[in-house]
Amino acid sequence: MQIHLTDSTASQRGGLCTNKRLFKVASGPYAGRMIVLLHTAPNEIYLSWADYPYTAWSQPATVCGDNADSPFDAVMDPDGHIYLVYTLETNKTLVVRKLTFTGGLWLAGAANTVYNADENHYPSITIQPSGRLWVAWSRQASGSCYINAKSSDDQGETWGTGPDSYGYAISAELSSGYSQIIVFGSYVYLFFTQDDLKLSYCRKHINVSTWEDEADVATGTGFDENFRAAVSDDNRLGIVFDDTWLKFREFDGDKWGGIITVDDDGGVFPRLQYRDNQPFIIYLAVSGSNQNKILFSRRQGTTFSDPAPLDPARSEFEKVLCYNATSASYADLTSAAADSTPGDILHPDSQAILKNSGDVLYLGMSARFNYLKIILSSVGSGGEIGWQYYNGREWYGFVPSGGACHFNDLDRELLLWDDSLNIPADWQKYTVQGNNLFWVRAVVQSDFDPGPVGSQLTTVTNTESLILMEP
Repeated sequence: MQIHLTDSTASQRGGLCTNKRLFKVASGPYAGRMIVLLHTAPNEIYLSWADYPYTAWSQPATVCGDNADSPFDAVMDPDGHIYLVYTLETNKTLVVRKLTFTGGLWLAGAANTVYNADENHYPSITIQPSGRLWVAWSRQASGSCYINAKSSDDQGETWGTGPDSYGYAISAELSSGYSQIIVFGSYVYLFFTQDDLKLSYCRKHINVSTWEDEADVATGTGFDENFRAAVSDDNRLGIVFDDTWLKFREFDGDKWGGIITVDDDGGVFPRLQYRDNQPFIIYLAVSGSNQNKILFSRRQGTTFSDPAPLDPARSEFEKVLCYNATSASYADLTSAAADSTPGDILHPDSQAILKNSGDVLYLGMSARFNYLKIILSSVGSGGEIGWQYYNGREWYGFVPSGGACHFNDLDRELLLWDDSLNIPADWQKYTVQGNNLFWVRAVVQSDFDPGPVGSQLTTVTNTESLILMEP
């Protein structure tokens, strides 16, 4: 199920891979209520909530309007209160707001300063069972980057020894660094990248004031913000990261296991969760121009399963057929549509995808879909297209939610319907050339001269980030 909540003009709409934005109330009269925090504009953070079955979400409500156009992070405590950490736009101060959960709603409190000097970005926040909050972040000072950490024992009102102290110095001087802080057992763990050369961590026992010496998870090249740590119910700590290959490593509290390759083609924005105490990884893989396929892999024994699409409706088409009305013949263009070879999507009789009135392009999947990615090598001119689906009785015409599309754009991201809730309920499978699928078809209503020629047709969106519910 995909639901369109709102649009965003923020530069990093989904934040970093290490950030948390989607939560569920654990207990009480509102148990199961979900809340998502949205970076809707460069200086705006909103929230929206929903109850089961999560098809109707509240209108986005303002949380704050003073944030920088930079990623934020959040954590929920057992009582449903949320602690939001972000950067102020005015002076790049790092602050935390408590969103108090009362009467089923979240009310934003004052912004309390974590650190008020230098420039502070990319925060990560976690909470100990005792209620102590921890924040880690990247501090920019005199052209260099440092990873720092501070704690609060009064629900985020005061931090460390005061707002003018940057707290614990975790890293040495870096050119770039990203961090995630997390509680595992009796320790607070802080994972961080050092330039692009390694992924390291420090840890601190919850009853001790000092941090242990840093240790490395992995070394090499290509380390950036694309990593994520998580804890299993049976007390194992896993971390997934991309250093040009997507990899996984696990810690049992005593020793680290070996590094396991999940995808040797790499992956961005990996998300890690444990399901039935087995690591489950969801990530983005480049599939073409402005196309990122959502893949998943899970551990099976000592290895991970072959990467597979998480959503079968966001993939290459199962069948692409082109009907030429003049010759009354079909051309199977499924393979040509899947790859990005320039100019190979065309009917051999017309040398175009579509040209004359009555020509039809059939796009078929075994699952209903609401989006098209259209890449052409040459656009059509003068023609008009009518879009149709089969409603169980006839081919029914509709105007795509994204507007008219007459194959006159070289690169087009076309929403057929806003989201999965708006896909017509009467859309039925139909058999075309022996293929019983959900079809959308484009029918020529007036001639093209010349006709469009294609390079790629898929349902793979330009997904930039993934937000998973926090356990």
